[in-house]
Amino acid sequence: MKNKKKEYSNGEITVVYQSDLCIHSGVCAKGLASVFKPGEQPWIKINAATNEEIIKQVQKCPTKALSFYINIPEKEKSEEPVAIESGLKVKVIPKGPLMIEGPITLINTNGQREIKLGDTFFCRCGKSKNKPFCDGTHRKIDFED
Repeated sequence: MKNKKKEYSNGEITVVYQSDLCIHSGVCAKGLASVFKPGEQPWIKINAATNEEIIKQVQKCPTKALSFYINIPEKEKSEEPVAIESGLKVKVIPKGPLMIEGPITLINTNGQREIKLGDTFFCRCGKSKNKPFCDGTHRKIDFED
């Protein structure tokens, strides 16, 4: 199947749809029916909800066929760097693991994909018996950052 990538923008955010990744689970339409309307053209009504509502729903796409990005004006008034909240958050826990807020798709070393819906904790100390996941060993070995 040819990868069809379409973008839907309201000027502030752009939702990207990659049809070759979609498994038609209906998560998008069931969660935000005012925006995601399969069978209609265009099927994404980008102005039918707030940016925050759209971002939260896009993040629930199980295959990441839906993604988004924040549109940044070409010329900022300030020279300060602009932080963009993509929705996915990675937190470094002091003397502990990396916490990644789900949902995420984990691709194992054998190429197998695994969906993680909640928070996922990845080992930073290198001593976990359940790699790549944290098993709490960092506390036993007094792991330091």
